[in-house]
Amino acid sequence: MSTNSMGMETTRTQESTRHQISSGKGGVNVVFENVIYSVPVKTAPDGTLNILKGLSGSFVAGKMTALMGPSGSGKSTLLDVLSGRKTGGSIEGTIRINGKKPTSSDLKSMVGYVEQFDTLVDELTVAQMLAYTAALKLPKNTTADERRERVEEVIRVLGLNSCRDTVIGSVLVRGISGGQAKRVNIGLALVTRPKILFLDEPTSGLDSRTANEVVELVRQLAYEGERTVVCTIHAPTGRAFAKFDDLHMLHDGQTIYDGALNEAQAHFESLGYVRDSECSLPEWLVDLTSELPPEFVEGSKGDLIDNEKEVKSRHNFADQYRNSVASQKSLKRIQSVGSITTTSIDDHEPPSEMRRLLTLLRFRMIPHYKSGQYLGVRFGDKILFSLLILSLFFGIGDKTDSQSILSISSLLFFITAICGFGAAAFVPSLTLERPLYYRELADGCYKPATYFMAKFIEESIMAALTSFTFAVIMFFGLSLQGSFFIFVAGYYLTTLFGIIMAYAVAALVPSMEAANAILPTIITIWMYFGGQFIVFDKIPVGWYWFSWTSFIRYAWGTLMLNQHEGTESGELPIFFDEDGQSMTILQFYGMEGSIMGSIGACIGMLCALIGIIGSVGILGLMFIRHDKR
Repeated sequence: MSTNSMGMETTRTQESTRHQISSGKGGVNVVFENVIYSVPVKTAPDGTLNILKGLSGSFVAGKMTALMGPSGSGKSTLLDVLSGRKTGGSIEGTIRINGKKPTSSDLKSMVGYVEQFDTLVDELTVAQMLAYTAALKLPKNTTADERRERVEEVIRVLGLNSCRDTVIGSVLVRGISGGQAKRVNIGLALVTRPKILFLDEPTSGLDSRTANEVVELVRQLAYEGERTVVCTIHAPTGRAFAKFDDLHMLHDGQTIYDGALNEAQAHFESLGYVRDSECSLPEWLVDLTSELPPEFVEGSKGDLIDNEKEVKSRHNFADQYRNSVASQKSLKRIQSVGSITTTSIDDHEPPSEMRRLLTLLRFRMIPHYKSGQYLGVRFGDKILFSLLILSLFFGIGDKTDSQSILSISSLLFFITAICGFGAAAFVPSLTLERPLYYRELADGCYKPATYFMAKFIEESIMAALTSFTFAVIMFFGLSLQGSFFIFVAGYYLTTLFGIIMAYAVAALVPSMEAANAILPTIITIWMYFGGQFIVFDKIPVGWYWFSWTSFIRYAWGTLMLNQHEGTESGELPIFFDEDGQSMTILQFYGMEGSIMGSIGACIGMLCALIGIIGSVGILGLMFIRHDKR
């Protein structure tokens, strides 16, 4: 979509913005006083580092506020704190929405947050992406027709009609443009008609014209919807900057200006700073707070660090602001706005987790099942592996010589072990989706257990098809004995364990590289206790307990009992014990007793291990965060 067409579509849609995406019963005001955010740092004198240092200010309904400051000044941190998205550190101070302290659920329902980087589902179209989010976030009593109307409303308002059926795309798959992706990201926040809209660097990565159009669009959302809009913005164009009503400026985690945008220049000039006539207002403000004035640096003594300290001491913007007229105006507005309690905080019941689970399966699973790449990866290795085995061991399963019996037993062990090693292919499913998962989790789209179950169900259904295909080739091509359905069930459950183990490791460790290193290590250790390398009776006493945790023990036991129990191969004495007594293959490997001698018990133990490891994975998603927010 060209920039010109994008601009024309923006103009057309601006007229339809009014009353189309209103925030509801009226706007809300946000007030924060003496907000301090600190994180533990061992090298700090008191063990903590203050990122935000007593910030106070207010964001008013129906106005658009620019949150400015140099890199590292605390802009994004402030938005995260106000929206309840901080996952670590300590927060102090007072935050009120229309005079009331908001709960976590209040923030999720009232605040729309547009992150700096677009986190979208690559394979969905624009319309599908919005419908997917609407189904996850809109209240429980919202009907399907109402959700569709809300999606169409957002598409109209944001000027996305021309790309509604275009896939989002990725680095390797061409899709929508950067400007369109930013609009879609804004749309994800708008589907719930939030009363507060926070945008983190909405113009980042966009050309100047597209950036101006995005800011104009956001401005309309504030004006027409009585919405409280705050944008962090680093280096805006003069045209985009002029569209803001208010400015809250930060420096080193402290407020250095809070008030009307058109009064900002007068404030800094009153402190003795003079704006160059050739420099735009936003450029001047950025330069003023970001760079070291050369006249101080050149006249200073000592090294560069001392120079920076000297400049900071001479340009203590926060102290200068606290003693200014602008600060007194800000305090009066905080008192005035903070006392307004006319609009109640809406209390909508969110969708049930079952509906969210079905939504995840509908919008995430079905597109995968239509992908040739997705299907090829999952079927390809099974077919190739089975054909290779078939070419080496064709028809060996019904032979009764000792070599064939040993060969088929070793092959069954290898088949179970390879399910564990092959599970590494499922690690990226969780690790590569982390930015999307964390964004949707913060938006209140679902609970960690719902997401985990959706991923597991998706792979479980596919594993049923791939396992059946593999089992048909193996069972009949090798002429295996016993029940075909038990063989399928044993192999399928082993595959499921591999998948759930991969998910659990991916949830617990910080990176895909670490997961791919840890997972095969664990599988290899379990292999030693699976009964093939060292029979169960010979495992040292101190290690014997650990053999009961090995999924390979029960998976191999299921396939071995199915192959040999009650058949000629299982009755032949091919081994001898220390006393010279003959032993069958099952007796030699210790597949006797109430557990290892029972197919049902082995399958039950496999199911139990799947449940245990799955619970560990869910707990990992719930309590371990690998982002640094």
